[in-house]
Amino acid sequence: MKSFFCLLSIIPCMVTLSAQRRDPGFFDGTDEMTYCLMEKAERAIEKVREGDFILEFKDDEGNHVSGPAVIELVSHDFDFGANLFGFHQMEENDPLKETALKAIDTLFNTVIVCDYWGTNQKELNGPLNWQSPDHGFKIAAELDKKSRYHALIFGFPRWLHHYETGEAMWGAIEERIRHVADRYGDSIREVDVINEFINYQYWDQNEHALYLDSIGFPDFAKPENGARVLEIARKHMPNAKLVVLETNIWSVSNPVFQEIYEYHRDLIGMNAPYDYIGYQAHYYARQGMPFEEGTPEFGPRTFMMDEINRGLEQMSQLGKPMVITEFNPPSRNNKNDDPDQPGLTNEEIAAWEQNFYTLLFSKPYIEGISRWFTVDNLGGRGMDAGVLTEEGVLKPNYFALKKLIKEKWHTRWEGTVDGELSFRGFYGVYKININGYQEMDVYLVPGKKSRTVVLHGT
Repeated sequence: MKSFFCLLSIIPCMVTLSAQRRDPGFFDGTDEMTYCLMEKAERAIEKVREGDFILEFKDDEGNHVSGPAVIELVSHDFDFGANLFGFHQMEENDPLKETALKAIDTLFNTVIVCDYWGTNQKELNGPLNWQSPDHGFKIAAELDKKSRYHALIFGFPRWLHHYETGEAMWGAIEERIRHVADRYGDSIREVDVINEFINYQYWDQNEHALYLDSIGFPDFAKPENGARVLEIARKHMPNAKLVVLETNIWSVSNPVFQEIYEYHRDLIGMNAPYDYIGYQAHYYARQGMPFEEGTPEFGPRTFMMDEINRGLEQMSQLGKPMVITEFNPPSRNNKNDDPDQPGLTNEEIAAWEQNFYTLLFSKPYIEGISRWFTVDNLGGRGMDAGVLTEEGVLKPNYFALKKLIKEKWHTRWEGTVDGELSFRGFYGVYKININGYQEMDVYLVPGKKSRTVVLHGT
């Protein structure tokens, strides 16, 4: 009997194998060793991201409402995000900016608002510059998007050496956090508190790392210091979701990944007050190896979905939810002077990205994916990392994501309601239109199957 059930369990994967096989030489992060994984991801999405709902419709007087209706998902509960880095420096009538904002409005429900300490406060006791975050929150409001704030402790000012003791620097750290909290208050729903401190230990040429080492800045790679700054952030931002994030290749073969794992394990063991493990999913080739060949350090499957899955699954064992705070698909690196550096075609990037989003959307412990690049090269090293080119041309990965988020992972019901409606759909915000009544939004979330919706007449 056991063998029978095992045989049944592999049949869907065998079907998927023939359906998904691509031309030789086309790289999308999948092969015969990943098809079962991706098939399971497809099935998991139905279980993890969808629910059965019962909506009861009443008017202001408590009478049941009937009539032609359209109920449609307008924003997922899951965060699909895009970065706004550099947008404040673009002219409002810049065609590239207009196209980028339109792309964000079409695809994503969340935006990253950027603010770095060194840019915000360039002089000791000097004025504070809120141009970038103010502009980010303005865009979020205009587009009616959720937001996440990046980052409290990163991008360091060059006046920290004026503080002679560690405790004095801790005072400056708290002042920085207090400044942000005082200005934006409850507008911050999610915030990157600690960014890249495990990796700072290994960035010998990084100017921020060199400066911090030279002045004795508190080492946040030590869990006790990480816990302390999280306590400060929680004090000033009691209602925000706090994130600790790191970069590097999330492969179980990577010793830095294991160090990140241990860091979170220690923070959790100390009951540090944070909500999400943050994952920076930046993918660049290493040492001139093509993406399909992996990396010399971590093996030929570094950029395959099964190896990415192994890292995610290990981190999930800690029991804390995760957010993908900075994502870019396999891209050429604008810091690399090699004109022949490895890259993928636009079509391969779109297919790889589609698989990546599918895999991560299937994980119950992941609550959002925010991409770092909307436009190629804008905001970092990713030459091929945006959903549109620097000339404002929408790329194949834009259309692949649109097909996923707005078509495949989308719910729309149309018909006639008679006081009540039962349907299955993705979790999120739905717009309800019933003839003769005002349009209304309803947020459908796990754990609340039945809702009474009171509609007001037009």
